[in-house]
Amino acid sequence: MTLPPAPRPARHAVSPAPLAAVAGAGFLVLLKAAGARATGSLALGAAALDSLLDVFISATGYLVLRRSAAPPDADHAYGHGKFENLAALGQGVLLTLGAGGLVVAAVGRLRSGVAPEQSALGVAVLAVSLAVSFWIARHLRRAAATTESPALHADSIHYGTDLWVNGAALAALLIEAATGWAPADPLVALAVAGLLLRSAAGLVLEEVGELSDRGLPEGELRRIREIVAAFRPQGVVGLHDLRTRRSGGQRFIELHLEIDRDTTFVDAHDLMVRVLRAIESELPRSKVFVHGDPV
Repeated sequence: MTLPPAPRPARHAVSPAPLAAVAGAGFLVLLKAAGARATGSLALGAAALDSLLDVFISATGYLVLRRSAAPPDADHAYGHGKFENLAALGQGVLLTLGAGGLVVAAVGRLRSGVAPEQSALGVAVLAVSLAVSFWIARHLRRAAATTESPALHADSIHYGTDLWVNGAALAALLIEAATGWAPADPLVALAVAGLLLRSAAGLVLEEVGELSDRGLPEGELRRIREIVAAFRPQGVVGLHDLRTRRSGGQRFIELHLEIDRDTTFVDAHDLMVRVLRAIESELPRSKVFVHGDPV
């Protein structure tokens, strides 16, 4: 006996957080690009490039979130949540490419020995950028925690990295202004590139695991078993064949519930419903499938 999950809305609500991120990142692109042009700072130019990448990522992420929120159809019986994982994987790849370009530019600047100009203007631009990036990163982290969306989580990582990018660029300009040491700018750009590569690698590895249908974390599996064990006084003997996976922000949980064979069909059905609802209540955004086995 297999029970369907409770009815759900045809389409999940799409978080507006990526749109706010697009607006904020667009402002930062214009601000940083103007500052980089005026100062000649490679670190500031790298920060502008990073913000431009964020505009593309956040805009694409919003479109993907809309697609992933679509209800199941004939071709996607389990919904469209994997689109979120694909988008996050793409963001990791783009971060890698951006970091590679930054390394090439920084090496070229080290060879040329050209130093930034008008450091005071660059410092002002980066101070504003730090404040805006902090607001965007906090906004996205909250939205990602609420929705458990991989796409929003990836976005929050990018904008959190922006804080380091802007801070490093600011440090480079301050060092160059105070000491006149030209290599400070490209060396900081190289450090930023290393940080971007580290974030990108973690993001790619995480999403590859999700796309390969990796199971839920051990802590959540343990909680599922504890919920089932709580129903033993009501006739549940145990469970087996517990299988789990994630698709975007949605959990899919399948299990065989072992029920005392003396339990009537109606009582067994009601018991399975209670177990199913208890798991879905404990683990939000989960879709649970229960098969009953008499023992």
